[in-house]
Amino acid sequence: MLSRIIRIAVLATWGSLVLSGCTMRLDRDLQDGAPIGFKAGSALLRDDATKTGSPKVYFTPDDKFFVYGSKTLQGTRYTVFDGDAVDTPDGTSWDYAPHRFWDFNCSSYDFLAIAGPDGNQSILCNPAEAVGELSAQVNYDPTVAQYDLMAACARRRMDTHATTPVHFQFSHLLSAVCVVIYNDSPEMGITLNSYRFQNLCTQAQGVVEQNGDNIVLSSDWLSPGYNTNRVLGCAPGATLAPGTQFPQAGDPYVTDLMIPQQFGLNLTYIPRLVLNYQYRSVGESEDTIIETAVKLEEIHVKGSEEFITSWLPGVRYVYEIHIRMGGGLRVSVSVAPWEEVHAETPGVTI
Repeated sequence: MLSRIIRIAVLATWGSLVLSGCTMRLDRDLQDGAPIGFKAGSALLRDDATKTGSPKVYFTPDDKFFVYGSKTLQGTRYTVFDGDAVDTPDGTSWDYAPHRFWDFNCSSYDFLAIAGPDGNQSILCNPAEAVGELSAQVNYDPTVAQYDLMAACARRRMDTHATTPVHFQFSHLLSAVCVVIYNDSPEMGITLNSYRFQNLCTQAQGVVEQNGDNIVLSSDWLSPGYNTNRVLGCAPGATLAPGTQFPQAGDPYVTDLMIPQQFGLNLTYIPRLVLNYQYRSVGESEDTIIETAVKLEEIHVKGSEEFITSWLPGVRYVYEIHIRMGGGLRVSVSVAPWEEVHAETPGVTI
C-alpha cells in the first residue's frame, strides 16, 4: 500500500470522551438520538515544529481535524458538518460545538474529514450540494507551510449498524521527499552548502472524492503554479569527511512534503535538484565552489533502469547523491510507502 494510514472512528454517545491507552475512547454505549462524537489516533509523518524528527504516532492536544458531513432524508441531502473543527479543548477529549445529533429518520450519513491545516480556509467542500459522493478541494503551498495533509471519508446507512462506530481511514495527499548526500571520495573532504529544488509545482489544489467508505485521491492537482526559485531542501553547511554522509547514519531524514506532480509536462519548468558544495585541493589557499543541477526526470530508481517521472501521493522518495571528487555525481532514488500506524496499535509498522 502506497500510503501510511490512520484510523479515526466517529461515534454517537451521551457520555464524554476519555483518553484510554493510545487512543481517545468512549466509555458508554451509543444511544438513539445521541450527539455525534469523535475519537482519533494519529500517525503523522513528523512533528510540524521542525523539518526533522521522529514520526508522530498519535494526535497531541494541539492537533485538530475538520469534518464535513451530510445526511439524506427522503432523497434530499442536508449539511450536518461544514468544516467543523474537532479538537481537544480539555487536553484529553475530542469535542466540537455546537453538537450535532444522529437522525434515525435519515437513510444515510456521509462524512469527509481533512487533517493538517490550522484552519479550514484552504478547504472547499459543500456537503448539501454534492451529487452522490462528497468531494473537496484543498489548497497547499509547501513553501508557505509544511504539514501532513490527509483526508478520509465514511458512509453510514442508518438501517444497518446504525449505532456502531463509523471508522475513518486517513490517507496522505502529499509526497514525502528526502535527500541523503554521500562523500565517496577516498581522501578529500567536502562542505555541503545546500541542496534546493527548482521549477517545482508549489501551488495547487488537491482533489479528494468519496467512494463509500474509501477516499479517492487524484495525483493530478488543479490550477498548478510553478516556482522558478530554488526552494525547500536545506543549507546545512555540513563538513563531510571522506566516507561520511549527510544526514549522518542513524539521524532522521530532512523531509519536504511536496505536491504530487509529473515531471516533464511543461518544457518551461523542468524540475531540478540543485546541489552546492565546495572543497579545497592540496596546496590551494581557497576553496573551489561547485554548483550542479540534476533533472528530476533523469534520475533512476535505485537498482534499476526505471526513471522517476512523477511524485505520487502517499509515497516517500529518498534521493541518494554520491559525490566522488574527480568522478562526478551518481544519483538514484529509493521509493517506499510511508510508515503505517493503526490508531489502536502502539508503535510503527514499516
